[in-house]
Amino acid sequence: MLFNSFEFLVFFPLVFVLYWTLVRGSGRAQNTLLLTASVVFYAAADVRSLGLLVACAAINYLLALRIANTQNERPRRLLFLIGISFNVGLLCFFKYFGFFHTGVVALLENFALHADGPALVILLPLGLSFLCFQMLGYLIDVYNEDIEPSRAPLDFTTYVFFFPKILAGPVERAQRFLPQVASARLFDPKLVSDGFRQMLWGFFAKVVIADNADAYVDRVFDGAHAQPGSALLLGAFFYMVQIYADFAGYSNIACGVSKMLGIRLMNNFAMPFFATNVSDFWKRWHISLTSWMMEYVFTPLSFLLRNTGRWGTVISISIIFLIVGVWHGANWAYVLFGALQSLFFLPLAFANALNRPTAFSTDRLLPTGPQAMRMVGMFTLMMFSFILLRTEDISHSARIVRGMFSTPYSNGGGRFR
Repeated sequence: MLFNSFEFLVFFPLVFVLYWTLVRGSGRAQNTLLLTASVVFYAAADVRSLGLLVACAAINYLLALRIANTQNERPRRLLFLIGISFNVGLLCFFKYFGFFHTGVVALLENFALHADGPALVILLPLGLSFLCFQMLGYLIDVYNEDIEPSRAPLDFTTYVFFFPKILAGPVERAQRFLPQVASARLFDPKLVSDGFRQMLWGFFAKVVIADNADAYVDRVFDGAHAQPGSALLLGAFFYMVQIYADFAGYSNIACGVSKMLGIRLMNNFAMPFFATNVSDFWKRWHISLTSWMMEYVFTPLSFLLRNTGRWGTVISISIIFLIVGVWHGANWAYVLFGALQSLFFLPLAFANALNRPTAFSTDRLLPTGPQAMRMVGMFTLMMFSFILLRTEDISHSARIVRGMFSTPYSNGGGRFR
């Protein structure tokens, strides 16, 4: 079930009314209703994968309890490694095995080893990436004793399947979510009103801005060979607008719906187009993912590489953005996207300026001239790199970029092969 569907317009008001009338005042009853609604919501989108997600949730729930209840460090660490391997392995199998299988087959064919055979197609369960990242963070926090494991199966499965976030995030932390469902939620008119406004803004961004921009982007990029450079440049601009409005719109709907149910989710975007450098951009774009990466990947890597100076920072940044790249999907274009983002960080890393304040002062209505220029430059840099997320492969992206600079104001001379 999609947010921008007729089914959701019937589904959510029904859940909302039942939640604040029939089960009001009972945390257990509220969680039971939320879990039931979440299962229905997910099954409407991908019923075939429902059993897999239930099994994944059960295994992580039991592993976290065993880790917390084991005193001896060696078996405790073994249980932790089993949990990490299970979640990473599950994600890699469904998201990347087909990609590597195709690459191996192509390599064997290049060596004339006749590896012909049917293409391997593995369907990726919806929401699996978000679920696995949440479970990895949960196990790490339990292992590090930053949180106590949930001992209430209903609370934990409500966290896992909570329908506003299950398909496309945000990547919600257990320590933020679980305390909110540990007791009954009370009706708060101000929170409900705020959530309703946020949900409406999300629908406007997604349905009005993103969907209309997407129609133009599809027409330009899918027929790129016949487009002048000016149209390709405009297509790249509108794609940046479209991907932001689509993803931020979805996140705002998720956060708004959640607020209306008395639960706060992490905000996922904070005006990224006002960023003045790449570090600032990624602190504002897909915040739940980048903050997850910083806490669970960058910080441990930086500690391990603390004796290597700035090169340790460079290596850590490169690794997390390669992960961010392939997290978007199994495609070499996504790998290159991650590599480019890490390259954009190099000047800041070597200048030791990753945490340098970048936003213009709050007592100013408008940025200064140099700040505005840096914002435009940052937007342009990201606009070109994000083309890799829209095209089919690296060569397609390269043809589009090359086409932008071939007589860009001509109707016919900008064609390319």
